[in-house]
Amino acid sequence: MKTLLTTLNSKFIHSNLAIRLIRAYCIEDFPGIELAEYTINDRYEKVISDIARKRPDLIGFSCYIWNIRETLDIAATIKKILPEAKIILGGPEVSYDSVETMTKHPCIDYIAVGEGEQILYDLLRCMKSSGDLRNVAGLTWRSGEGIHFNGHPHDLPLDSIPFPYYEGLGDLKDKIIYYETSRGCPYRCQFCLSSNSKRVRFLSLDRIKRDLKFFIDAGVPQVKLIDRTFNCDPGRAKEIFSYLISLGGNTNFHFEIAGDIIDDETISILKNAPAGLFQFEAGIQSTNPHTLKAVQRMTALGKLEKNISEIIKNDNIHVHLDLIAGLPEDDLSSMARSVNAVMRLRPHRLQLGFLKLLKGSGLRSNARQYEYKYTDYPPYEVLSSRSISYDDLARLKLIEEMIEVYYNSHRFDKVMAQLFKIYNDDAFRLFGDLSRFWLDRGYFSRSHSNHDLYVIMREFIESSQMASANILLDCILFDYCRHAKPGRYPAGLEPKADQRTKERIRQFLSDDDNLKKYIKGYEGQFPKQHMRKIHIEVFRYPVERDDVLGCGRADTAIMFCYDQRVGVLRKAAFYKLDL
Repeated sequence: MKTLLTTLNSKFIHSNLAIRLIRAYCIEDFPGIELAEYTINDRYEKVISDIARKRPDLIGFSCYIWNIRETLDIAATIKKILPEAKIILGGPEVSYDSVETMTKHPCIDYIAVGEGEQILYDLLRCMKSSGDLRNVAGLTWRSGEGIHFNGHPHDLPLDSIPFPYYEGLGDLKDKIIYYETSRGCPYRCQFCLSSNSKRVRFLSLDRIKRDLKFFIDAGVPQVKLIDRTFNCDPGRAKEIFSYLISLGGNTNFHFEIAGDIIDDETISILKNAPAGLFQFEAGIQSTNPHTLKAVQRMTALGKLEKNISEIIKNDNIHVHLDLIAGLPEDDLSSMARSVNAVMRLRPHRLQLGFLKLLKGSGLRSNARQYEYKYTDYPPYEVLSSRSISYDDLARLKLIEEMIEVYYNSHRFDKVMAQLFKIYNDDAFRLFGDLSRFWLDRGYFSRSHSNHDLYVIMREFIESSQMASANILLDCILFDYCRHAKPGRYPAGLEPKADQRTKERIRQFLSDDDNLKKYIKGYEGQFPKQHMRKIHIEVFRYPVERDDVLGCGRADTAIMFCYDQRVGVLRKAAFYKLDL
């Protein structure tokens, strides 16, 4: 019997861990299992013809909010082409209303409710031996006109599931690889499906170390761990962090952590991590205590802020913080306070997400209590609630886009740092002003090159008539030069160096001692490839200083070295020159 496990990923760079784990669990006894991954952007015809060409007897689709509509369309069409093939769905988007889904969609033969490894194994065994489907725990199935659910399965010991990548990584080139060391979550956040887990189960440390070493030895660029709260067992987390630091290598590991349970020993260990080894994502969600109570997320915000600040200060771990707009009791004012509180920590990325009322979540069950209105279709995004209007959420959407463009991109770090000072750390007001400027100019309705964004920032500063406008324009130019060696300058930010200054720069570059001091690999001559590694720009103000807003005018020459990258963001190194 031939089995195909497949899914529609949201992007090409993503991969699906679930179907790989299921295959790894079943493959020894059922060798005819094949994997195929597509994306939601692929044409239906391409996906359907590829599946039909394989002629599977059983087709399993992994279903999520981002792919369920396309999956159901494709499954219905496949059933018409291969009427004898059985179709099974699994995943969070079908686990909480399996009977209803099968009633609406007669093309579906089975749904796996919960973890799929044992369910698929038992189903394959039944299909092979004509066994009784009533014995497959976790299966929803069709019998004549009736639909039956067999009840939830028992949890598997995680070590019983083989490592899914030992056969090789050939089909994952240029894709993100996912891995788990645990299942479940100790928290009961009512917006999250993990709140339904009864306990946290862990892989053994020996198994984890062996698996992680495999990724490093294979030279995998990035591994994203999908553990809901990786450091819920602090001692275990510390041992894994220390182990990865000891191994070295060039693999980046992304962890979702709880920031308030990090202890001093963990911070001490993390200080020794080389830049780029770790990437942390911490969900703050809201700083409103009434909201946190309503969603049953008990967070020690003071401790979280202290720990995250300490990690960010060390500049060796990329820190990604999350907020969610639309949670109970949060209005526009409290969202502004949350954005400002998180921005004061200066994370490397702030993700301002919007609440989705997921099937099976506590908030969806209590939607009427909070007067939620949300889309009937996936991803079930909240439109309004008792606390916040649709217009306010729409305004937050625009602010979120400005955060993405001007903060998360890190193309504007110098000028944004000065604007935060001018706005007295009221980041919400700053991004609000930027969004209104974009609306007034019609910029939201157009696409923009990165080059254009610098011009738009210049226009914003000039239109705001700020007292420090000239300094801020120099800061934009500094950001532009630091990101990449300038070619065509953004309009209004052209170089200001006079002929005398240009001659000084030429003399500087003619001095071997200067070049040896700053340029890696310089060997007494100055070929063109070295010129591509550096750029010298003259500014009207000392933009290298953090307190540039308080400085007077002073012509300042800065050399940017693009083959020298510093900090976790790998920015070009720069040096002030005495010309």
